[in-house]
Amino acid sequence: MSINLPDIVQISKLNEKEREKTMSSLFSELLKMPDKQKLEILKNLLKEMGDRASDEEYINLCKTNIKIASSLPEDTLSAFLKLRMQAVSELPKNYQDRDQKLMMNALNTFSDDIKNKIMNAMK
Repeated sequence: MSINLPDIVQISKLNEKEREKTMSSLFSELLKMPDKQKLEILKNLLKEMGDRASDEEYINLCKTNIKIASSLPEDTLSAFLKLRMQAVSELPKNYQDRDQKLMMNALNTFSDDIKNKIMNAMK
């Protein structure tokens, strides 16, 4: 199964409702793929965001992804977050640092319930 990678920066500029609809669709396609393919796609999308997105765009996309991810079953969420962390760890350090900083900024805008679900799934 192959996926046409969307322009992730364009998605990050959409209004919240459109961004959520588009990312939900991308998530459902991604979850059907083998882990190796998911990993490559995640790395490409993260690199693209790191190269082209403003901090605000990056945070908006993180918020949307956290919202979508928090609705996944715990085992799916945990597997997805582990893959995402692996993808980030395979990027250059400046991308890793920026992703961690902006992801935490986005995560801190959510309720404790969602923050705890995400943090527990990363363990």
